[in-house]
Order: sequence, then structure tokens, then C-alpha cells
Amino acid sequence: MKVALAGALAASLCALSSSASAVQVQCASHNQMVGLLSKKYSENPVAMGTVNTDRYMQLFVSEKGTWTILVTKTDGEACIVAAGNNWEKLPTLSKSDPSA
Repeated sequence: MKVALAGALAASLCALSSSASAVQVQCASHNQMVGLLSKKYSENPVAMGTVNTDRYMQLFVSEKGTWTILVTKTDGEACIVAAGNNWEKLPTLSKSDPSA
């Protein structure tokens, strides 16, 4: 369920990125993007999921709270589709928790 939601979010962001009012999407090879996110922002991958048969998304987060969603195609091209600040990891609720 979570992967499907993340994939839907990434796909939606990809669709929005093609509109004139959206922020310009930045693309490069996957290795270049991972290196940039690590070196410039100290971001590391914390989650990933399949968007569709030719794309997957990764969430990168730093200890300072910066975050980036990177979508990579099977040909190796990777694009930043969203980024921001103040990332906060929420506690995981157990399935037996009645408030979940």
C-alpha cells in the first residue's frame, strides 16, 4: 500500500513537472544525481518503490531534514521531481494498535 502511494505520488509529480507553472525538473545520470545529493546535501536513500515498468522512485533524506524525490528510468536517466526541508520521520504504528 505504501509503495503504491509513493509510486502514485511520484507519477503525479512527474505529470505536474511537465506543466508550464511547475518548477523545472533537473535530470542527469542516476550516479551523478546520487553523488550530487550525497555530496551537496548529505542526503542518502531511505526508501524506494516502483512507479511503473520503466521507472522507480527513491526518497533521499539528510540528518538536517532536507529531502529529495528522485525518479529514475531504466535507461539510467534520473530526475528530481520534488525536494524540500523539515523532513520528519513518523513513528510506525503496530497493526495491533487500536488507534492506527
